[in-house]
Amino acid sequence: MPEGDIQIRTSRRARRLRIDVTARRGVVVVVPEGTPSEVVNRFVLDKRSWIRHARNRVAAEAAARAPADVSALPEQLELRALDRSLPVQTMAADRRRTVDAGDHLRLEGIADAAEARARLEAWLKTETKRALVPRLGDLAENNNLRFERTTVRGQRTRWASCSGRGTISLNFRLLFLPWRLVEHVMLHELAHTRHLNHSRQFWALLARLDPDWRRHHEELRDARRWVPAWVEMD
Repeated sequence: MPEGDIQIRTSRRARRLRIDVTARRGVVVVVPEGTPSEVVNRFVLDKRSWIRHARNRVAAEAAARAPADVSALPEQLELRALDRSLPVQTMAADRRRTVDAGDHLRLEGIADAAEARARLEAWLKTETKRALVPRLGDLAENNNLRFERTTVRGQRTRWASCSGRGTISLNFRLLFLPWRLVEHVMLHELAHTRHLNHSRQFWALLARLDPDWRRHHEELRDARRWVPAWVEMD
């Protein structure tokens, strides 16, 4: 491979070669199943300048986002999808529990920062099930679409996904995005319940569901900037 530290991921759903560059995973070349290795090599060679610039941009963005102390707890959760700003408080207690008090979130009995982060992520997943999953159902019903079930996960590279069996998985990090982008992601996955590909029929359906899909799709490329750094830690 002409560029170092490049991962190759074969995908049955991919219809064309593409490159994803993230701070966490580095450079990932997504390859449609059955693509000859020489085609992949030539593609990467042609894109080497773009890859170099993308790496530099991602590194600069990651450095700008990194807090001085990555183990520090967030003082506030900005849940843009719900138009909700929630201060985070901690208190000593014999009982370990997470309390949504309405005007703040209270973590009781925290042992350390790692536990606090795990508790916050668990609460965010629960909040996604409570607040976003019903909205997904409403969008499906309003557009005469249906899915079988929903899961909430913490995907590292996708905001959501739709399986061949009609299961839509939502990323709890969607809570940090503006609602217009969350709605776009949901409509994108609902369109996959009709067309489990990115065919012309799929894009035509998405255009009917979301007339501004092109603008939303482009804005989504930079949506990670809304996700706080502490959520991205491993």
